[in-house]
Amino acid sequence: MSETDTPRFKVRLPSFRDFPARLGRIGCAFLAVLVPLIFVRSCFISYVPPSEIGLRQIAFGAGKGLQKNVIESGYRRQIRGYETIRTFPRDVQILEFTNSESERSPDHRTMPAVNVPTVDGYPVLVDVTVLYRIKDPYLVVSKFGFGNTYEDSVVIRFTDATVKQFMGALKAEEFYHPSRLAKAVQMRARLAAIFKENGLELMDVLVRQYDYPDTFQALTEQKKIQDQSVLTNQALAKQAEVDTRLKQVAAEGRNLVNVKGAEFEAMMTEVGANRDLYERQKRAEADLLVKSAEASGTEAINRAMEGAGSDKLLRLRKGLALLNAIKGPIYITEDPTDVGKLMK
Repeated sequence: MSETDTPRFKVRLPSFRDFPARLGRIGCAFLAVLVPLIFVRSCFISYVPPSEIGLRQIAFGAGKGLQKNVIESGYRRQIRGYETIRTFPRDVQILEFTNSESERSPDHRTMPAVNVPTVDGYPVLVDVTVLYRIKDPYLVVSKFGFGNTYEDSVVIRFTDATVKQFMGALKAEEFYHPSRLAKAVQMRARLAAIFKENGLELMDVLVRQYDYPDTFQALTEQKKIQDQSVLTNQALAKQAEVDTRLKQVAAEGRNLVNVKGAEFEAMMTEVGANRDLYERQKRAEADLLVKSAEASGTEAINRAMEGAGSDKLLRLRKGLALLNAIKGPIYITEDPTDVGKLMK
């Protein structure tokens, strides 16, 4: 290929002069797609947020009016001019009854505390929190229309009346007693039934705080002092009764000891008398036996002396008696058996 020959292929770069035209074409194409989408979105589609539920309201035609079917969250059909989707909050709503400024918040409605007249005549301000949500939006709209009219007609009205009904059955001092818990359970059951009748669901009702009047503390202290005085007097009376019973029991104990001691001494005296009698009887019996034996022996001796050889025995006894009567040394010069000589 010679130097004078032109190349077959050339690199062509876009010219900046063509850029506005290209940009205009792209913009027109984008608008051609976007404008119909916006039109369709605004005229035929509506968006229901996740925190809401909706009801379809048809303006004319055979199905004119509010439809009962609940519309869930997401993109839903809505033909502009023919039908409208009415939305309601589906999350838990809060209604506060309190007089404390620190507990007020812009994200929920706040009402004054419930003034509960107790059975003993003391007005108690009660702070109450009501947690609820819309369960049946069709029933709510049918009874109260659109908007938050149901709050005034159901939540505020019946909560105030029900709290006064059940909490007012207590005495002022019973708000810190287990009986308050029983009344709170009954109050919650009653409110739940009322809310259900009006298309709402009661999640919970919290009785949080009680404010007593200024005179209640002074009267309560005075009453407590009186109650303590009564209890003290009752305790003193019981103590006196116990002391009396103690003295009575002690006296009965001493009397019993004395009686038992006297009975024991009498028993010992009787035992001693029986012992002495037994000894005397046995001694008498022994003396009688001894005397009987001695008499028998004497009688036997007498009988023996009346027989043969009694004279020799008598002389022998006399000799023994004589020997026993002799004092001092005895000198034997003769036959000691010769009793005849000794008797002479």
